[in-house]
Amino acid sequence: MVCIDPAFPPTSGADLRNFGNAMAAAELGPVCLVSVRPLAGPPQPLPANIRVAALTAEGEPRTRALGLCRAKTETRIPRPALARLEALVREFRPDTIVVEGIPLFRLLRPLRPLAGQLILDMHNVESDLAGQLRSAQGSGAPDVRRLERKAAAIVDRIWVCSRLDREKFKSLVSSTVPVDIIANGIPRAEDMPTALPTAASDGFPLILLVGHLGYEPNIDAAQRLARNILPRIRQALPTARLTLAGRSPAPSVQALARLDGVVLVEDPDDVRPLLSAAHLSIIPLSMGGGTRIKILEAMAWGVPVIATPLAAEGLDLVENEEVLLAASDEELAEMAIALCADPVRMARQRAYAHETVWSRFGPQAIRDAVHSGLGLADEDA
Repeated sequence: MVCIDPAFPPTSGADLRNFGNAMAAAELGPVCLVSVRPLAGPPQPLPANIRVAALTAEGEPRTRALGLCRAKTETRIPRPALARLEALVREFRPDTIVVEGIPLFRLLRPLRPLAGQLILDMHNVESDLAGQLRSAQGSGAPDVRRLERKAAAIVDRIWVCSRLDREKFKSLVSSTVPVDIIANGIPRAEDMPTALPTAASDGFPLILLVGHLGYEPNIDAAQRLARNILPRIRQALPTARLTLAGRSPAPSVQALARLDGVVLVEDPDDVRPLLSAAHLSIIPLSMGGGTRIKILEAMAWGVPVIATPLAAEGLDLVENEEVLLAASDEELAEMAIALCADPVRMARQRAYAHETVWSRFGPQAIRDAVHSGLGLADEDA
């Protein structure tokens, strides 16, 4: 499995997906998780059947990259990294190689002759996401669709996060390549209690947003939440507080910590204490693709979720039971105030959300999906 960032230890959405898929695949045979970027921090004990490797190291001199003219979405890959990857593949002799998305498009052709089966794992439909960013920023988007079409002609299978993403991709790319749905699973499920946790009781209400805070859609969501939604909630609930937690916060997110009632937790080692203390998760995404791991994580801990329709897109959750949805900042704030004022409804939503996420996005569901996405179900048939 070839990733951009190290997938172990997992810290953000992409890492959590990559590592969750690796854990599921490791039940079938050995897995090597390879990152283009250097491994982070001291070595940590790995689960059985998984090894990690990096194609670059800290402090290496900058060298020429693969492809001088890259689309904006593509990751820079030094030429020595490709040589190391090819050597690693020949040594490991994998049956299947899974490549993390269009950002690593340049690796697909070199890996094609080395892989019995080559799979592209699309965390997002990148051309759709690029169009959203173009609309939000008023700038030109790269021709990502061209890369998606080329990729579909190279690989044997494509993985996507949801039925909706599969429909989007098939409408954009005319290809007969199989497109499998490998949903994002509950992150760190092995470290969570499977029973519904007791609701937090201190400092009501504490609102939580967890995510990669250097990622443009999450930056925008944090801004909306801290500057627009929280002040509206505090007018009715003066003790309301907001915790923003995540990796590599952008300067604009760091500035939010100066606002009343806002706390920023940078690069948390463990989000479990944050989730166990939270009463509510509000996720006001206005752009993005794939499915939101942050929603699954909150629901698995029994934290009620209020979100924009886009944030919950692709998860097929039951509105007003498993999740509350609204588009505007004002509506999101009103929903939060009403839910906090109705403990019976809050308890009911916690229970519905918890049961749903463990049954549909729990470890067994992801194991079954990865087994099928590797083509093993086809072989069995």
